[in-house]
Amino acid sequence: MQLTDGWTLCGIKILEEKMNKLPLYFHSIGHYIGQKHVFRPEGLGQYQICICTHGCGVLNVDGAEYDIRKGDVFFLSPQTGHEYYPRDNDWTVIWVVFNGNDIEGIASYFDFEKAFVCHADENMLDSMIEICSRLYSTYNKNERYEFSLTTDMLMLIDKVSQCEKREHNTAVNSKSGGFSPVVDYIKKQYMDFISLDDIAKVSGLSKSHFCRQFKAEYGISPMLYLNRYRVSVAKFLLTTTVESIDVIAGKTGFSDTSYFCAVFRKLEGCSPMQYRKRHEQ
Repeated sequence: MQLTDGWTLCGIKILEEKMNKLPLYFHSIGHYIGQKHVFRPEGLGQYQICICTHGCGVLNVDGAEYDIRKGDVFFLSPQTGHEYYPRDNDWTVIWVVFNGNDIEGIASYFDFEKAFVCHADENMLDSMIEICSRLYSTYNKNERYEFSLTTDMLMLIDKVSQCEKREHNTAVNSKSGGFSPVVDYIKKQYMDFISLDDIAKVSGLSKSHFCRQFKAEYGISPMLYLNRYRVSVAKFLLTTTVESIDVIAGKTGFSDTSYFCAVFRKLEGCSPMQYRKRHEQ
């Protein structure tokens, strides 16, 4: 299956009360060519499988860091705080969300009780993508829940369970040019005014050398990384609180609300208020 920009998102459009009676049901699916920074300190309320089909990125979950490349699959259980972000501009991730009335039993059977990362070989990856293609196609063309969605979802879970689990990659920090302290600094101080000079100082490098090395490692400039992180926090606040746009702008390090809205629109393709309305329950 060839992923295209037209195959981007399949949101929640099938809302049948009887779905909740199923032991397992498919919830939603999508993919992004150029996956953005995702920051969910409280996690999701559902179960999620993410499949990397191209490029590379980083996942932080349960205090561990993993480099994620083509063929890697990561599973996230509900209310598990996590963060993932790209290392290059082409990082592509398929995400599938699911739940069910007997999901705890199913999760226990397949050893899906805690977040993990595993790797699929080429044939297994192709098989998973084909299942995802069917899920997307079936879901996108029907106005009612088809039971084949549940059977395909179960098949995908089974495929993931057959893949070899990975340990967290201790080489990530060692190969990142010493930028772990910089990333930690950004995560702790993002709500304050941070200049490029401040960030470069943490790295111990000259500003010009730091900028070159950081972009070579992460694929983006340090200030764009900072703004992506701030916007990720803002997205979390927009969907979990009723705080005003002005307050959220201030809490995420933007002293000017207009500038916050401009940065948010550039990165997300919509205004903060539009984003909030799209994600209202």
